Amino acid sequence: MHWEYTKRPDGKIAITLDNNVWDFLFQNKFDLTSELPPEQFAIFITREVEIEELAINPDDASKTALKDYIARTIVSRDIRTTSVFGFASDGPGPQRVGGFDQGTWQSQTEAEFYAAIGEQYLIGKSETHSLLTKNEGDAAVAAQSFFSMALTCERPNKSGPLRFAAEHGGKVLYLKSFEPSYLNGFDRSGLTLKAYITAFYQQI
Repeated sequence: MHWEYTKRPDGKIAITLDNNVWDFLFQNKFDLTSELPPEQFAIFITREVEIEELAINPDDASKTALKDYIARTIVSRDIRTTSVFGFASDGPGPQRVGGFDQGTWQSQTEAEFYAAIGEQYLIGKSETHSLLTKNEGDAAVAAQSFFSMALTCERPNKSGPLRFAAEHGGKVLYLKSFEPSYLNGFDRSGLTLKAYITAFYQQI
């Protein structure tokens, strides 16, 4: 099973941020407007990642600066939230779907990807503090990796939706390095973030 990556027709490099990337960007004081200029890069978060961000404890003083950084960056860099079209439900937990002029129809690739990972990584998983189920956020980011490169700080050999996507045609780019050395990421590359992402994209 393999899905092909689809590039944007406007020539911009599409990027979807995993939730764990925010800590890395914040700690390293990245200004995404200058690092990844909008005329060259289109940056997105999934609705599930947005839900995870909203679940950051507002009473935790150590997280205040992080939350402010995320909010400022989303606005200043015009980071768009992606979601699948659907109608709001009355069930518990946050809405994952987007309504008219917000959500987009789920592609065949996304539907096939979710069907492939559902039994192993999604069905029957417990709920997390964000009210998403375990792996739900990663699955949403992984599903986008066939249209938009997924940036993550996850360990490359960790079992889950992102690794499954990477092994089946998805484009997943790792920012943090892990041992052994073949798992090195952006932080040991010696490149700027723009150069690191562009070099990866040119190999697609």
